[in-house]
Amino acid sequence: MLEKGKISAFQLGVLLYPTVLATGFLTLPTLTSQYARNDLWLTGFLATLFGFVTIYIATRLHQLYPNQTIIQYGEQIIGKIPGKILAFIYFLYFNHGTGIIIRQYADFVTGNFLFKTPILLIISSITLLCAFTVRGGIELLARSAVIFTPFFILPLLFLLFLIPDLDVYNLFPILSRGLIPVIQATATPQAWVCEFFMMTFFLPSLTDPENAKKWGILSLCAVSLSMTFVNTITLFLLGTDVGNKTYPILVAFRYIGFSYFLENLESFLLAMWVLGNFIKIAVFYYVTVLSFAQCLNLSDYRPIVFPIGILAVLFSLWGIPDYSIFGDHLRYVVPFQIPLMLMLIPLLLLITAVLRKKINAGR
Repeated sequence: MLEKGKISAFQLGVLLYPTVLATGFLTLPTLTSQYARNDLWLTGFLATLFGFVTIYIATRLHQLYPNQTIIQYGEQIIGKIPGKILAFIYFLYFNHGTGIIIRQYADFVTGNFLFKTPILLIISSITLLCAFTVRGGIELLARSAVIFTPFFILPLLFLLFLIPDLDVYNLFPILSRGLIPVIQATATPQAWVCEFFMMTFFLPSLTDPENAKKWGILSLCAVSLSMTFVNTITLFLLGTDVGNKTYPILVAFRYIGFSYFLENLESFLLAMWVLGNFIKIAVFYYVTVLSFAQCLNLSDYRPIVFPIGILAVLFSLWGIPDYSIFGDHLRYVVPFQIPLMLMLIPLLLLITAVLRKKINAGR
C-alpha cells in the first residue's frame, strides 16, 4: 500500500462532512431556489437518496476488493489497459476538480473580503498549505478535519440570531407548482452528495472498516440536515429573492445584529469558508495524488505532490475565466459530470464485478 497511515471510521465520517458541504452552503440556496423557489428546503432530503446509493456502492466494492481503491480494482474488473485508461480519466477528473474548488475559494475571498489582493496569491497560499498537509499523509489530514470541522460548523449557529427577523410564511404555498421543479432543483445537491464515493480512497486505511458504512451514513445525514438548515433560514429571511443573490448566506450573516453589540459577523463566515475549503481542497488534492501514484504503480506518492499542485493551480486559472462561467458550470455540467464519475461508473463496475464472480463461481 502507498499509504501507511491509519485512521478510524469516525475520522473518515468527520473528514467527509466538509469535503461535501464546504463549497455547497454558499451557492446551494441560489441554485435550488431558481427551480424550486419556496420549496428549496425539500432538495436536501431528496439529494440524500443518491448519497445512500453512493455509500453502498463504495463499501460494497471495498468488500469485494479490500485494500484497493477504484484505481486498482478497475484493472481487475475491466482489464489492464481499459483500467489504466479509466484510472487516468479519474486522475484528470480529480485534478480538474481540485482546481475548480481552489478557484471558487479564491473568487469568494477576493470578491467579498480581500478586494485588492491578487487572486494568484490566494490560490498559491491555499495550494501550498494543502500540499504540505497531503505530504503529511492521511493521518495528518484526518486529524486536521477532526480539529477544524467543529469550527466549520459553529458559525452556522449564528444564523439563529436571525429568528426574530424570519418569516415562516415564506414557506407557503408548499409544492404549489408540483414536484417536478423540486426534482430539477435537486440536480446540483445530489451531485455533491455523490462525492461520498471518495471514501473509497480512504477505506483501505481504516482501522475499523466494518464501521465505514455507519459513519458514512451519519456524515451524509449531517450534510443533508445542514443543507436543509441553510436553505430554510435563507428562505425565511429573503423569501423568493434568494434566487437573485449570488451568496444568500453572506447576505444573512451581514443581516445579523444583536443589541447593537454583535454585528458584522461575515468575518465568521470567512473563517468558516477558509477552514471548510482547506479540508475539501486537501482531500481532493490527496485523492488526485494517490490516483496518479496508483495509476503509475509508484512506491511513494510524496515526490509528486508539488508537481500535481502546480497542475491544480493551472486548472484553477485556466478552467474558469470568470464567475459567470462558473455559474453555468454548476448548473449544466456538475449535475451530470459528478454522478457519472462518482456513481454511475462505479455502479457499472460493481455490477460487472458481481457478475464476473458469479460466472467464475459457476465454473
